[in-house]
Amino acid sequence: MLSGSYGVHSTSSGISNADIRKHSKALLAGRSVHSLNEAMKAEKEGFDYILFGPVFRTPAKVKYGKPQGLKKLENICSAVKIPVFAVGGITPRRIKKCINAGAFGTAGIREFMITANAKKTVKEYMNEITGN
Repeated sequence: MLSGSYGVHSTSSGISNADIRKHSKALLAGRSVHSLNEAMKAEKEGFDYILFGPVFRTPAKVKYGKPQGLKKLENICSAVKIPVFAVGGITPRRIKKCINAGAFGTAGIREFMITANAKKTVKEYMNEITGN
């Protein structure tokens, strides 16, 4: 709140939405989830969105277990009414696969951290998103 942020994101075992709302009802609040049960619980607790993953293999998410895959992403997207963002191993060519599985959007980190040309990388993602 001191930073002027518009939202907060909680890990799967992090701060509860009830605690977030004690301090601000206006903040956008999201939670990372790794299973259908966690997704349904996050929705029930009133989170505004969830990040589900890892959908694909990525070095940063190895500690969370094997990739969940598109079928599990699809199951979660159809089980909750709040937006689901796919995370974990997201590359430009995987965006549409995630959207077709029902994801509201995707979140990527690694491709942007390892690129030698951020502008080109952003353009590749935008081209996949817009179809240009």
